[in-house]
Amino acid sequence: MMLGAWVVVVTALVLILPGAFVGRRMNLPWPVALAAGPPITFALVSILTVLYSVVGFEWNAVSALVGLVFAVGGAWVYSALLLTRWGQRLAPVPDADGESRVGRTAMVRVAAGLGLGGLVIAVTCIRPIATTAFAGLGNISQVWDSLWHASSLRWIHETGVGSAMRMGELMNYDTQGFNYYPNTWHALGALLFPLTGADPVELYNTYSPAVLAITVPLGVASLAYWFARHRYDVDSSALIAGTAGALSALFPSLPYVEVQLTSVPNAVGVSLAPVAAVLVMSVVSDRSRVLPAALAVAGVTATHPSGLIVVGVIVGLWWLCEGLWRPVAGRLRDLATLAVTAVVTLVLIAPVVLGTIRVADTNELPFFDFREETIGVLDGLVKGAFNGTIPLELDHFPVWPLIVVTLLGLIALVWLRCWAGLVAWFVFALVTANAMVSLGPLSYPLGAIGGYFYNSPHRLTFVVAILSAAAAGVAIGVLALGVAGLVRRRVASDPTDGQEKAEATSGKARWVVAATYVVLLGLIAGAAVVRYPPNAQIASKERGGKYVGPDDLAAYEWLAAQPDAQDVLVLNNLDQGTGWLYPVTGVTPMFPFYRANEFSERQRDLFWGVSEIGADPAIDQIVRDMNVHYVIDSPPSYWEFQRGMPDPARGHQGDPFLALRQNGAPGLTEVFRQGDAVVYRVNDLVYPPPPAP
Repeated sequence: MMLGAWVVVVTALVLILPGAFVGRRMNLPWPVALAAGPPITFALVSILTVLYSVVGFEWNAVSALVGLVFAVGGAWVYSALLLTRWGQRLAPVPDADGESRVGRTAMVRVAAGLGLGGLVIAVTCIRPIATTAFAGLGNISQVWDSLWHASSLRWIHETGVGSAMRMGELMNYDTQGFNYYPNTWHALGALLFPLTGADPVELYNTYSPAVLAITVPLGVASLAYWFARHRYDVDSSALIAGTAGALSALFPSLPYVEVQLTSVPNAVGVSLAPVAAVLVMSVVSDRSRVLPAALAVAGVTATHPSGLIVVGVIVGLWWLCEGLWRPVAGRLRDLATLAVTAVVTLVLIAPVVLGTIRVADTNELPFFDFREETIGVLDGLVKGAFNGTIPLELDHFPVWPLIVVTLLGLIALVWLRCWAGLVAWFVFALVTANAMVSLGPLSYPLGAIGGYFYNSPHRLTFVVAILSAAAAGVAIGVLALGVAGLVRRRVASDPTDGQEKAEATSGKARWVVAATYVVLLGLIAGAAVVRYPPNAQIASKERGGKYVGPDDLAAYEWLAAQPDAQDVLVLNNLDQGTGWLYPVTGVTPMFPFYRANEFSERQRDLFWGVSEIGADPAIDQIVRDMNVHYVIDSPPSYWEFQRGMPDPARGHQGDPFLALRQNGAPGLTEVFRQGDAVVYRVNDLVYPPPPAP
């Protein structure tokens, strides 16, 4: 747990501070700069890794620090340009209009709520793995995507290649064909190796929840603050925002399902989307925020493109429901400012756009259909609206207290007249429901939005839960402020009292809100204790060794201990997940993931001809050409269609290693076996010993 705590602290510093310094240098007030810090940090990582890849620089802690220095310098130039005559014409200093600034009281209130929410999330996600899972923090998640994330962390650290445009070099050892993957989350995480001392698997298991412990409460609090500012002053809105940030840790979808199913980059991008959206809304009031807002949106998009959809929906609905009717500088000027922000964002996310277009054909996932024939439209609507989708629908739905506070929150949004927030909740609730059951004429437009989330109910539920938690935080925060108001009126001074007594009583009254907030956070902490068992179970599920377990780890460690294993290639069955050999030990498997882009012909021949090693000269030549010296086999394969005897005539892929398992291969000698994990060494039939002198 000490390692987990240290990773959380270092992650918070590395994630928040670089972007906050740059944002502050671009004239953002410190509270706004700190809130915008994470998405701006991710934007810097995205830009720097692509540029470094072009010029041939390695991505590491030193080069990242150098890049940060240049970014701060660029931010200084931006702020200097704003002071010129042209800058003041394009982005005049906004009128204060008696608007209160975010002061110490508001900062403390928000920080307290965010700190509680982050602490609950980190403990709930990390503690069960450290204390109950096999191998502790070195435990292997059995979910498909986790292997990619852990391998990416190690690969970026070892190679210094952090560009999202070069991830094909990791995905396919032989062809190194092009593959784009939004890997800013991985590139930032790779910087933590020398700072934390964690190995790749330990870092993956702690860094994943550590980032979400920051971004989830922050995203929810940003939304709640925007909601509350429709009626409340800065300090009261900060209390509501802090309440929402703390409350976010109670929702099972925020982020425990995403930690279980390992869709962490998507969750990080989506959870930061509200921060970027609120910053974009503010550009109409302060045009100097155009560049930092564009950077924030770019950071969200580079972390995962689904975040851009959330930003677009929130900002678009805000414009239609509010901005269009209450313009700041005039409708055309406000719209032009938003358009400029969008154009700058497009420039900054050009690599994301180009990369996504290039992999559009290979990344189409038409078989990802999660609709259930057994549920009706009403059932789908209820589950989509109140976090009842897979994997929560069986054992963790309904959670009535969260449903009740969500409904109260929606009522509060009506009272606040925050129509955009209310409509955004309804839109994503409908999109989520449509991912489970067809909603008739609405199916196509809703499915178009959901397609950016693979129409995956759990990913869409995450979005709904962010909006629900923010609304629930508003409801509870408003209730707390009401209670504090009643108590404060009880202790308020009588008009006939003397001045000294009145001042003393007023001082006591100021503490009423603070005391009420402390009690409220204490109640939320108590609720977190109650919710710990189910939420910890959700977060630590899929950790039992179903596909990759202790026997596999023993095989990996044995292989890594062989004197020649570090300089050769290991043939593995990618369908079995034996690519975990790489993040665990650093030994190079032919297939480091469950899939490989653009299989080469010799890869295909060797993969399907593994049982012919030593019997087929063509296969033996491929073994020598690729410098394969070991073969590892560890059934079962991940998907059902990858198991059993291959039957191409009936469309069944089957297991290419089944024949090896049953009959062996002349050119392979078994050298290790533990459970189902077997390691073979390529013998002298393929690598004849050199003739005696």
